[in-house]
Amino acid sequence: MTLSALAIAALSATANSSATPILSDDFWLPPAASTFADGLDQMFNFINWLCYFFFALITVLMVIFAAKYRAPKGHTFRMDGPTHHLPMELTWLVIPLILVIVIFWLGFAGSSRLGVEGYVGLTTAPRNSYEITAVASKWTWAFKYPNGVVSDDLYLPAGEPIKITIRSEDVLHALFIPNFRVKRDCVPGRYGMVWFQTDEPTGRSRYHHLFCAEYCGTGHSNMNRRVFVLARPDFDAWLAKEASWLDEIPAEELYFRAGPRLYPRCQTCHSLDGSRLTGPSWKGLIDRVNEGSGKFLDGKSYRDVIGPGKEFANADEYIRDSILNPQGHVVDTYSPTGMSTFKGQLNDTAIEAIIGMMKHLDEFDPKTGKWLKEGSTPAAPATTAAPAAGAEKK
Repeated sequence: MTLSALAIAALSATANSSATPILSDDFWLPPAASTFADGLDQMFNFINWLCYFFFALITVLMVIFAAKYRAPKGHTFRMDGPTHHLPMELTWLVIPLILVIVIFWLGFAGSSRLGVEGYVGLTTAPRNSYEITAVASKWTWAFKYPNGVVSDDLYLPAGEPIKITIRSEDVLHALFIPNFRVKRDCVPGRYGMVWFQTDEPTGRSRYHHLFCAEYCGTGHSNMNRRVFVLARPDFDAWLAKEASWLDEIPAEELYFRAGPRLYPRCQTCHSLDGSRLTGPSWKGLIDRVNEGSGKFLDGKSYRDVIGPGKEFANADEYIRDSILNPQGHVVDTYSPTGMSTFKGQLNDTAIEAIIGMMKHLDEFDPKTGKWLKEGSTPAAPATTAAPAAGAEKK
């Protein structure tokens, strides 16, 4: 069964909380953690030192010539100086031309002898690559694996070429993993691709940084993620576990076991304490739905759409539709483009867990979403579909 980005993301957000980032003491560059990172670093350093050399050479010569050929006071300007110097002109044309050709060739075609991967190699993934899809949206990442698992943090098998197909569901984003030396824009309506290979496992105790490198709105900084590289057996075990963890939780425990794991992906837009974010706060939604006092941008109220014989028979149906079709009924004063759909990503079990958490909101920490009754036995859930605090559409 395909699990949603929302579901697995929450697990990733709470797991490995003690993991530390892999950093570098190098002044210029982060750690080189992909197979072609060293070659790209050599190119960077070559161009960098080339610039240093010519900057120093030109500056020193400029100072020397300015001092040596400074005209004395009262000197008459001469018009009979040389008009050109062919050897000098050829020198400053040929040498830069050769350098630019070398830089272009290494940058475009690369050199296996020098260990430099060029543009052609960087944009052509090997046929045996392990394929992952990265979906960017405001303001989260969803990494989809071949068996249907979707994670918030990126997990990779070590020692294999990885091909990541990227796309955006709303605005311009950019996938950037500094340690792997890969960056690609996520353009709405288009597919992009990056590939790389990283041979050194990080385990669960360390990770590489992943960023969105294009400013995409108020929650841009919330798109920082972690990249874990696992040995193939560990990766396979992780993948198998993630494919079924949500389905292994009893229905009566979903709201407090799965809910806190799911909420970290929701808290970017929805608060639990009443504070206004991109989307409506979950606090007080039960009262607003029961009273029918809330209204939408089109002028309709809760009473108009929720109830027997209406568009939604009860609040649960309204919440489900809000998650899968967020532009259907947009809550007044909120942007109709603030939330992306989770259709095809979020399964019924995950939606059930979210709804259950909303119904028991008083049992959770309003800042972190952590269940406050850890260690106790929860009361049996209500059997009726009572109105609940729904995921109001933005």
